[in-house]
Amino acid sequence: MMRLTTTARTVAALSLLALTAVTTTSSTVARAAGLRSCTVKDLQAKAPIGMTVIEASLVPAVGSTPAYCQLDATVSTAGNDVGVRMGLPEAWNGKFYFAGVGGFAGSFGSLTPGLDRGYASATTDTGHRGIVTDASWAAGNPAKVVDYAYRGTHASTVAAKALSQGYYGSALTHSYFSGCSNGGRQALMEAQRYPEDFDGIIAGDPALGTLGQVRRTVVYQRMLSSPDRFVPVSKVSLLARKTLEACDGRDGLKDGLISDPRACAFRPETLACTAGNGPDCLTAGELETVKAIYADQTTPSGAVMPGFPRGHEDGATGWQAWLTSATVPIPGPSGALEFSNPPAGFRFQYGFLQFLAASDGRPIDWRTFSFQRDGARLDSTSSMFSPTSPDLSRLRARGGRLLLYHGWSDPGISAFGTLRYYESVLKQAAGTRPNTDSIALFMVPGMHHCQGNGPGPNTFDMLTALETWVEHGTAPARVVAWHLTNGIVDRTRPLCRYPNVAKYSGTGSIDAAENFRCEPPQGATGPGGRP
Repeated sequence: MMRLTTTARTVAALSLLALTAVTTTSSTVARAAGLRSCTVKDLQAKAPIGMTVIEASLVPAVGSTPAYCQLDATVSTAGNDVGVRMGLPEAWNGKFYFAGVGGFAGSFGSLTPGLDRGYASATTDTGHRGIVTDASWAAGNPAKVVDYAYRGTHASTVAAKALSQGYYGSALTHSYFSGCSNGGRQALMEAQRYPEDFDGIIAGDPALGTLGQVRRTVVYQRMLSSPDRFVPVSKVSLLARKTLEACDGRDGLKDGLISDPRACAFRPETLACTAGNGPDCLTAGELETVKAIYADQTTPSGAVMPGFPRGHEDGATGWQAWLTSATVPIPGPSGALEFSNPPAGFRFQYGFLQFLAASDGRPIDWRTFSFQRDGARLDSTSSMFSPTSPDLSRLRARGGRLLLYHGWSDPGISAFGTLRYYESVLKQAAGTRPNTDSIALFMVPGMHHCQGNGPGPNTFDMLTALETWVEHGTAPARVVAWHLTNGIVDRTRPLCRYPNVAKYSGTGSIDAAENFRCEPPQGATGPGGRP
């Protein structure tokens, strides 16, 4: 392993320094000079109608985060109050940043990425409080459901922008949204429903709503139907190891990464046991589950629920965290398995079907769900949760930009779903040059769910790329990502704007981004980029 001297903090600091040099002007510094009152009374006087400031305090500077005024408030919507948290830095750059939140929300996203750059920053709990895997708050609360689905983010954005302008006494120059997972879903909802809210939007590993949750249900119905269909951690590791052995060099470089899973044609059937169960093979039941995870599923109406790409299934943030669990489930009275420590994917599909999915408000049992019987109950709510409209014409008309990214090895939300959405936008906007003007996609080899997870270079700065695109008209072609081991950067690699992929130049370290070019892929065709 090559140990570079650059630490994660140094990389972030350099990125921030470059950003500040480009975007901070003397006028914005002068505009931000001096302390402002950070009391509930004074902030309330600057708040828009319908926004109630609850508490406020000055937070001193720590490290790269400047001193700022933190406030918690609520914004009134029809039948509900939506929580908002804001950070208003003393040294303001004139811009606004909104942070998405994951899972079923109920808590606030981190304001640090915005505050570190001098943004007036905000986030929302989307109208309820709770842990991200719990959706019980939705029972009997239709207003909270609507706010979680899309309305709460918009209402919070409008109010927070107004308070920011009142606090600083100046109009915002630009506004940006960034979120991953459900935060990515929020991002797409904003782009589709409220394109006037933001000049630039980052949607990472976006959850695409109802069909993504139901696809999990279909897999768990099979996986947990009997003990022989569960895939334990040791077998997931076997699968990942054999897949990597077969596909690592398909991009022309043996580097421990499957750079483009579309070129990986490894067949898990080659691991089938021939003489009973064993540590180096998959039983018929295990193989059936693995194939169900990889394969596309189709609804009776013909809608495709994409399967997962092959590669990098193992590790603490891989399948065991999202799909299969690190703990072997226990047979219940019926013989079917029951999780003692459910993975995140199970918790989300369970909560969705119990509390959110059905238009009549009645829970749906995940074990007995069927499209034939229950599909109609999902129809009226699906559009509320599912940001799948390919029509971004209003965002494009106002010069807005949408930057998508997705980890190829994401075990929580299929990367193929994001590819399909991207391709649907291009198809819908044919003739309007959307690939140049309004939308860009970056696929991240070896990254699990959201940044910082998985064996590939999984940490990167998309906000600087988006700012440069929005404010200077330069569309991003590549973004450098890095991987950390024990706090040390041990690999950097360019992320290339889709459809391009990173290709080794043939000289220099394979752990250094400067030795890679972004080039068109070879042999990856078909809907969603499937082989």
